[in-house]
Amino acid sequence: MASRLVGRFSFSCLMLGFELLDFSEFLLVFALVGLFAMEILQAFRSRSFLQVYRPTIFVAVILSYYVLFAPLQSLALGEGLFYRGLDHRDVVIWGWLGALLFYGFLLLGFYFKTGLPRQRRATVHVSSERIYRLGNRLCQIGLLMFVLVTGWRVLALLNPFFANQYFESRSSETGIDVGGLSNYFLYSINLLIPGILLQVAALVKQRKHFWSVISWLFIASSVYISLGFRYRIVLLIVPIFLLWYLARLKRPNISILAIFLVGFILFNGFIGLTRTYGKGLDFSRLDQQLNLFSLTNTGVSETGVFLASSGVMAETPGPGSPFVGLQPLVAAVLFPIPRAIFPSKPDASYYQNALHSFYGGRVYIQGAVIINYAEYYLVAGFPSLILISFFLGLMLRKLWNWFLVRSGEPLAQCVYLLTASYLYVVVSRGYFPQVLFLFVFSVFPLFWLYRINSKPVNVIAVSSVLSDHSSLPRG
Repeated sequence: MASRLVGRFSFSCLMLGFELLDFSEFLLVFALVGLFAMEILQAFRSRSFLQVYRPTIFVAVILSYYVLFAPLQSLALGEGLFYRGLDHRDVVIWGWLGALLFYGFLLLGFYFKTGLPRQRRATVHVSSERIYRLGNRLCQIGLLMFVLVTGWRVLALLNPFFANQYFESRSSETGIDVGGLSNYFLYSINLLIPGILLQVAALVKQRKHFWSVISWLFIASSVYISLGFRYRIVLLIVPIFLLWYLARLKRPNISILAIFLVGFILFNGFIGLTRTYGKGLDFSRLDQQLNLFSLTNTGVSETGVFLASSGVMAETPGPGSPFVGLQPLVAAVLFPIPRAIFPSKPDASYYQNALHSFYGGRVYIQGAVIINYAEYYLVAGFPSLILISFFLGLMLRKLWNWFLVRSGEPLAQCVYLLTASYLYVVVSRGYFPQVLFLFVFSVFPLFWLYRINSKPVNVIAVSSVLSDHSSLPRG
């Protein structure tokens, strides 16, 4: 019943939002919807169940959430396109144009070269028990490093409903002071994401260690909810949900997928209404009656990200917001160096300047973020947006080809699904240094484990693997 109500609410908002667009906006949004629909329908109509796991599907779903549902819902509910005191009605066309160019050229890059290349490495003789042990070790390392710098506070984080009260009275308690390396230890909690996924992959195959997996899931979900950053919940839950079907060589069941999405939207709304970053859930922030409408409205509304992105693109280039060139790349290269060692290392000012210029003051941009394609635009305008989007499409094709050859390997399934789910971070956080930093702690460990557990194979063996997928569509 709840899934139907949420579905009808979202559909009604989309239809009403469409009616409030002017002609130019309608054309851009209609073209976006067409590209999304074409890609999704092509995948679900394919004879191969694998096609629904294409990375371009992940990007389409993420973009739909940020550039379609969020702004159209705001229009439909009569809230307008106001954000941080400004009306963005005249600039949203920039956001939709950027989204269309980004996804369109990403698809061009993805389909530019569709053949499966000759593979040089493949995983061999990795037992389910070894996969479990690798996952368990990752979790142990991640939790130990996190506990070292948080101390006894980690016990409060295990109870998101109590953590806020605890930190109000005992906020000074900490763990070991590791100086400029504290961020490395704090972000090590992300290692639980690949660690748990590996354990689930082993559980699906051998039906062992069930309670160990449940225990780690409880620890990770509790700490992640207390910390308040929803991307961790996405990276924890979505790959596990998809792995359950992929390991059984099936497409996700549409009905169950709908229930899962509705549950996630409601949960996302609840977290959004009550979270206090790093301190658990604060129910005193519920200044309105908690009901299905308020949860759904909050769960699907990320209008601010889209509006800020539109404003940045409209403002650039300008007197206070020039193109930034290679600054994102330089900042990403230097990002791992602790500021205590390199105090003058570049920060996020290259995109914050654009926000500052548009909103008229730094006090108005606290917590504002932009979508990835807005950052691509900041580099050198539409040419950089197009080139970077095309390059990302090429990278996703390389990832997809890599997975097609290894789709039957549990370890490869974990690597691919977590990487594809990580596209949520890539799209929703237009700050390349942070995207790269989070990738190292959340996804890279699986690539490293795959590498050290693989060995060269001859061309004949690779050919036999490719022949298993000879019936797959080349797209």
